[in-house]
Amino acid sequence: MQNSTQKKTAAMENDAYSNPNVNLNSVNLSEDDTFELIPSAEEMLQRLHAVDATTLDISRVAQQLKGDKIWISIFTIPISAIVLVLLTLLGTFMFDQFVASFLISAALLFWIAKMLDQYDKQFSVKARQVVIERIAQIEGEFGLIPHFKHFLPAKYRHLWQSVRKGNYVYIDQYIQALVLLQHKLDPKKFTKIWYLTYPDIAPEELDNS
Repeated sequence: MQNSTQKKTAAMENDAYSNPNVNLNSVNLSEDDTFELIPSAEEMLQRLHAVDATTLDISRVAQQLKGDKIWISIFTIPISAIVLVLLTLLGTFMFDQFVASFLISAALLFWIAKMLDQYDKQFSVKARQVVIERIAQIEGEFGLIPHFKHFLPAKYRHLWQSVRKGNYVYIDQYIQALVLLQHKLDPKKFTKIWYLTYPDIAPEELDNS
């Protein structure tokens, strides 16, 4: 009887991860369905280490989105200074007005750089949305990072709580938590806690140990 109750609780927790508005009292899954919903500890560890944190780097994704439009980032400080000097010299040569040529060139360069900066920011916004969608795919219906909450420092509490509710906006913290778990997590400790949480899917050798 106790095992059956634990199964139902685990299934309801899984539904809560995929839909924060679910009515837990209305969840009614068969034992077979519940069993299929809960992955093994090994599967969870494989999912964790299969994630490439670099694919969640907003700057890297933005560069990929730009593609052949990478020229919009051309107005760095050195390039801008060179263009300013060339335009000023050209204006001075043509109109013999150094100060006016300099001011007009600077204003023109500032206006162009401002427009390109706004265009560049659009890629950053798009890249952020792409990364959020990738995190959503990584988490899936069952979730990932929230299940490793016992192995994360207290400062990540708000992160895994937000992720569990389907809120993936804390990208930097998500990457930090992911990398921390990939490098510092003790697989044996996680496996032990996982099968204590879900004893119905524990391998027989663990049950007998």
